[in-house]
This record gives sequence, C-alpha cells and structure tokens, in this order.
Amino acid sequence: MVDFLKLLSKERPVGTNTNTELVKTVEKYLYDLGYSIQSLPFDCMVWNSGASAIKIDNQSIAIEPSPFSEPFNGRGKLSIVKTLEQLENINCKDAILVLAEDMTRTPLQPKNYPFYYPDEHKKIILLLEKKQPEAIIAVTGKNSLNGQNPFPLFEDGNFLIPSGNIGTGYLKQIDRLAHLGIPVSLVIDSYKTEAKSRQIVASKKAKKSAGKIIIGAHMDTKYNTPGALDNAAGVAVLLQTAQSLNSSVYDIDIVPFNSEEFYGANGELEYLKLLDSESKKIALMINIDSPCHKGSETAISFHNLSNPIARLTNSLIANNPKITKGKEWYAGDHTPFIFRGIPCMVVTSSDFFDGALEYTHTPKDTLDTVDFEMVTPTAQHLIDVIDSLSARECKRRLQIDR
Repeated sequence: MVDFLKLLSKERPVGTNTNTELVKTVEKYLYDLGYSIQSLPFDCMVWNSGASAIKIDNQSIAIEPSPFSEPFNGRGKLSIVKTLEQLENINCKDAILVLAEDMTRTPLQPKNYPFYYPDEHKKIILLLEKKQPEAIIAVTGKNSLNGQNPFPLFEDGNFLIPSGNIGTGYLKQIDRLAHLGIPVSLVIDSYKTEAKSRQIVASKKAKKSAGKIIIGAHMDTKYNTPGALDNAAGVAVLLQTAQSLNSSVYDIDIVPFNSEEFYGANGELEYLKLLDSESKKIALMINIDSPCHKGSETAISFHNLSNPIARLTNSLIANNPKITKGKEWYAGDHTPFIFRGIPCMVVTSSDFFDGALEYTHTPKDTLDTVDFEMVTPTAQHLIDVIDSLSARECKRRLQIDR
C-alpha cells in the first residue's frame, strides 16, 4: 500500500488528466479485489492560472488569482472596504474593489454550495454582485483550516467577478494607493475549461443484509499541492480496508470521493443521488481524511451514533494504543451524512487541528508528512469496528430466532 500512496501523491484536482488516470487505477484495484463497480459521470471545471499583478508606474505587486476566477486585464481606481457596513454603502461600480480586515477573516463558501452556504456569506456575495466592481482584490492572511497563507477568499466558478488575493503585509501599501485615487493596472491570469469526470463506487453485498456501511476518502486535491496527507493517506487506508474487509452482514460501499476539494462537490452529489434511489438503510458512514500524520495517532470522532454503538466504539478505542478519541468536525465528505442524521465515524490524525493542518492545501503536503506505518493499523481498526458491529447483529438475529 506504500507504493499506492506514493503513486497517489501528486497534484490531482478533479477533471485533470492526472485525476482521470488515478480514477482508473483505483477503479481497477477495487475491481480486482472482487468489488462490483458503478461509474457515475459528472461535469466539472479545470482551472489554469498564470502570473497576476497590480501595476502602477514601474511598480508591480504580485497577487494570486482566485481558483476558478474569471480573467481580467484592465485599469481602475482602488476602492477599499473593511466592514460589511462599508460594503453596503459604497459605490464601487467599475472600480477595483479591495476587501480587507473584517471582510476577509475566513474564506467564503462557494455560491450555492449544496451542503453549507451560511446566510452571512450569501449576503456578502449578493452585495458584491449588486455593486458590480470590475474586479476584487482580497487582502487575506493565514487560513485557520489549512496551511494557505494568504488564502483565497473566493474559490468558486459560479462567482463571475474576477478576483485575486494578496497577503496582509501589503495592506498599508494598497490602502495608500486607494486613498491617493491613482488608477492602477490589474492583471488576473485565470481561466477555466469544461471537463468531465467520474465518481466510482465499489460495492459488495451481503446475502442477508442488515443495512449498508459506507467507507469513503476523497481522492482529489486542491491545485498546487501533492496532497500526500490530504488525502492520499486516507485513500491508502481506504484501499487497505477494502482489501482486508470481509463482511457477511452488511452491504459495503467503498467510495473514493472525487470532488471534495471542488467548489461544486459534484461527485458526492452523484453518490447521494444513487443512495436516494436505492432506499437502503445506512448503518454507518466512515470518512477518512488526512490520517497518518507523522508523530500523531489516529483520531476517531463520531456523530449520530446510538448509545450502544458509541459504547462499543469507545471500547475498541480504549483497547488500541494507536487510536484515540478525536474532536467532532464538520468540514468533509461526512458532513451531508451528519445532516441527514446518519451515524458517522470520522478518521483523521490526532494532531489534525494543531499540526497536520499546517501542511494541507499547500506544496508542503508531501510524503514526508505521512507515517506509512500507520496505514495498516488504522485500516485494521476500521475492520475491527465493522466486525464488532457484524457480531452484534449476528447475536441479535440469534436471539430473535430463539
């Protein structure tokens, strides 16, 4: 499985050639293990970008184009906004709008994101579209949820105002240019092209099923990261689990989610449609995301578990020195299942929030961040959980038969 982990650890956003080839590789691996394969096609976008900058006289300040931004090449005066109230009152039509401070504390969810689109984000997006600036420059800092610094405020192919981001160290300089009212040139070299991809689902059915257990790990990455920890390590654990798992009680779906890092989550939406068409009871959803960070243990958190299942799971954790109880979190492929009330288990690194996140979504997320020796025990723990659930169900059936 180490070789597989190494093979996966390369930039692989959904729709790209690398992603397409890796989907085929994972598909063949699961097929060869005896799983039946369903292939769910979907449309997506591939993004390309180049050098982008603010220019005035002989001075040039490099900026990073927002992923999936529209392109821009023009001139305009800078209008700076630091609060929502200022945005509500400003007239910035045909200006280059600079967002900073209170407006750029955290990334904005993609427009109409299917699983979570908070009202405050929706309000900002609607205001920006109403104000009609020529382009937007977001002054941002360190993302609290990954290693990006500066982070893109927008990552949304449905938001059609060209945008880019720049670090907070440039705020004074940008502020001064805005107050001087001097026109600047802005180049945002960014374009997106239509593409197609697939969500594969590998299944094994039990003869007398007590429901379905879903085990998933997203296989795609953001741009500009090899994604070793996030989430080649998770896919390695997923495939190791698939290889060793033998459930005679529950139907099993192995799902290498292929668009978790994409603004539309298209692959997961296709899988959810498939589940809705099947009307099969889901006993448990397990999501594996960024496990096996060097120097950490494997952390397990749960959502919506019944008390007996929670006790069983806690007992397994207590008896495994490589596994610990983790914090609940709501940013991953498990989230829509939680919202549906489905029992969920989330598998990650024990230092996910205070160590591992520093590497994710950055070029630093290389194989050096991964403890290869943690893949097998993490997969074995998931097998132990499923075996324990199966044994519990078999015992229940015996009691009924008596």
